[in-house]
Amino acid sequence: MQNKAVLTQSNLLFSKRFYPIFWVQFLGAFNDNLFKNALVMLITFRLSSSAGDTGLLITFAAGLFILPFFLFSSLAGQIADHYPKQRLIKKIKLAEILIMGLGAIALLSQELILLFLTLFLMGSQSAFFGPIKYSVLPEILPENELLRGNGLFSGSTFIAILLGTILGGIGVLAEEGLWIMSLAILVVAIVGYLFSLKVVSGTSANPQLAIEWNLFKSTKLMVSASVKHKTAFFSVLAISWFWFIGAVLLSQIPALVKYDLQADDNVVIAYLTLFSIGIALGAGVVGRFMANQAHIKWHWLMLLGMSTALAVTVLSIEFTDFSQLALLQNVSHETLLNFYDFMSVWPANSSFIALGILSVLGGAFIVPLYTLLQTHTPSVVRARMVAVNNIMNAFLMVLSAVLLMLGFALDLSLLNMLMVLALMNVVMVVVLFKKRFIAVE
Repeated sequence: MQNKAVLTQSNLLFSKRFYPIFWVQFLGAFNDNLFKNALVMLITFRLSSSAGDTGLLITFAAGLFILPFFLFSSLAGQIADHYPKQRLIKKIKLAEILIMGLGAIALLSQELILLFLTLFLMGSQSAFFGPIKYSVLPEILPENELLRGNGLFSGSTFIAILLGTILGGIGVLAEEGLWIMSLAILVVAIVGYLFSLKVVSGTSANPQLAIEWNLFKSTKLMVSASVKHKTAFFSVLAISWFWFIGAVLLSQIPALVKYDLQADDNVVIAYLTLFSIGIALGAGVVGRFMANQAHIKWHWLMLLGMSTALAVTVLSIEFTDFSQLALLQNVSHETLLNFYDFMSVWPANSSFIALGILSVLGGAFIVPLYTLLQTHTPSVVRARMVAVNNIMNAFLMVLSAVLLMLGFALDLSLLNMLMVLALMNVVMVVVLFKKRFIAVE
């Protein structure tokens, strides 16, 4: 029986009940990041000319994409609990095709207003899909496969980020790149819709649910109701804090690389690639170590490790004398370093390893929390609990964008803000995990 269970888990990715929803969410995440990173690279290397402008525009873009999760997640959670999820998935993926049509026009015109509008609509579409993809998973998988399924979901999401980052960054800056990217986002949306036609799931969990259309009222009621599910709500808070950290890093890596590490777009891609692979690796490995029994025993230590890695990243850059690079490497001081030159610069290059360690810890941090959220929430309210998670994630991610913009407006350096983040993370170890076992029912 045990061998059969292991075999079933090893073949999970290819099972008819799992692979359609897996590829629907993978292609959706890939397309989001394909467009987002194309926009970020356009802003960084074509549409802005200073560190301040770049930081503000990138931060605004990150906040604009996340804002719909805060606005619409309560409605999305109710709809996901009320209507058959299979039907909703098809409609949402069809909407993605229309949105990416607008995105293609925006890329070709390079109009910031159209680019930002597309980004907001993408965020809205993802906000309605979010409660579905995590609440449908327990309907598709038995509980003993749920940790593995969440690992595949979380890990593949960051692989999608990785691929979207590489192809979006390289593609949009290439010759005829705008045309290539415009076609690519449309094709990926269409393929995602075709996979959605194969998704099979159970009937809606609560068809008698009366939907509250007042967004602010429903958000307040939903968050208040979620608190009574102690383990699930604790998981929501911990996941949301991780995304606060992740939002800062993912949005600011391009500016960090260009202006603090004095490196080019290939180094940006290398850092984002490392971050994505690290998250995927941590997510994939944690399920095997936990033997399908999710727990948070070591999560406080993971947070301390992330703080240490972030502090090492900042200090390694602070202690690098970039003024000597022109003399040492026979390049002009205005020239941005390529990846090979950058990796020879000590101690700045150690930030590459530190970020990798941080991302692996992050991947291991979130997967058990998602599993606890699902298993400690009744099925009739599961989509709404996932929606609460998205609301809290969005709130902290938008808050991170606002705080970064405030920091830039006050002329604080990005490195100083990252060090403050490392210290804040230490404080959160005490706030979230001082009584960590009380939260587990």
